[in-house]
Amino acid sequence: MRLLVGSDLHNNARAKVWFGKLADKHEPDAVVFLGDFITFEPQSFARDVLRDFAGLGVPVLAIPGNCDPRGILFDIDQIEGVANLHNTSVELMGKKFAGHGGSITCPSPTPFEEPDETFAGPLEPIIEGAEILVLHQPVKGFRDNIVGVGNVGSESLRKLLESHKPRLVLSGHIHEAKGLDVWGHTHFVNPGALLNMCAAIVEIDGHVQVKFLQGDE
Repeated sequence: MRLLVGSDLHNNARAKVWFGKLADKHEPDAVVFLGDFITFEPQSFARDVLRDFAGLGVPVLAIPGNCDPRGILFDIDQIEGVANLHNTSVELMGKKFAGHGGSITCPSPTPFEEPDETFAGPLEPIIEGAEILVLHQPVKGFRDNIVGVGNVGSESLRKLLESHKPRLVLSGHIHEAKGLDVWGHTHFVNPGALLNMCAAIVEIDGHVQVKFLQGDE
């Protein structure tokens, strides 16, 4: 299975067009978007992005980011061809995806966040058997480092993954944490911020392979 993965668009119209071109070029089996369509507003831009994603001709799985208003869940549900993966799971090509959007509490308040103590709770009833975990918020210790600050990932997610070990964990949120970590057989991927013209192609079959895309590739 080939996934085109993007995150953290933050109102960048040029990056939205570039991401669509990546789908045409790389012919993914599915597109996964990890949230932050916008930075608080306008919600109309997020709806336009969702319509563009729906027109790519492949299944689209999406979750909200912490900077997206909570009303975006309604918008995702209304766009045919886009599956809202927030607090639910879907099966695609024989692989189970489970998702949870938003983030843990940020230093400055954002629309879609909650305390770390309860953050992983909605995943507990749906994570069993999931091969791919779709998050905005990174897991503590994996693709979550901010220079001068340290690791800002979720402790509750880390505890959950100590007993449930998916093959692939996708997360965004921390723009500078683009890259790949491997813990046992679990691969943690942050595609980088689409705002900065970053995305990733992830192949998950017998092995997990990641190609990071930048600029006008």
